[in-house]
Amino acid sequence: MFRSVSRSLMANAAMARTGALRSAPAMVRFNITQHSSMLTKEDVLARSVQVLRGFNVKTPEIGLETKFSQDLGMDSLDYNDALVALEEEFDIIFDDEAANKIQSVGECVNYVIANYIPEEIGLDAEIR
Repeated sequence: MFRSVSRSLMANAAMARTGALRSAPAMVRFNITQHSSMLTKEDVLARSVQVLRGFNVKTPEIGLETKFSQDLGMDSLDYNDALVALEEEFDIIFDDEAANKIQSVGECVNYVIANYIPEEIGLDAEIR
């Protein structure tokens, strides 16, 4: 796409120099918008709770304020396994810095919402 745009701009510039193009070169505008997540906070929370129930957690109620280590009784290995399971559930990647900062289910939900890319955007599966 960028190659065809640059060729078009170079062709317009060449025509302007020769006088073949009397009007000003066309402006090229790129519409780069950030797609909002198609998931609601409630959807992400419900799916996250379902994933976390697959682990041996010590509390029956899991909410946004639930802490992974204190309330769910997860050690670092369980926590990493839970993040991997959530990555697979939502098709996202928790980078190391974010993974080290996330302490509660609510923080995890917010990260998922901020980094979720809906499939209909059309990214190649290899890129995702």
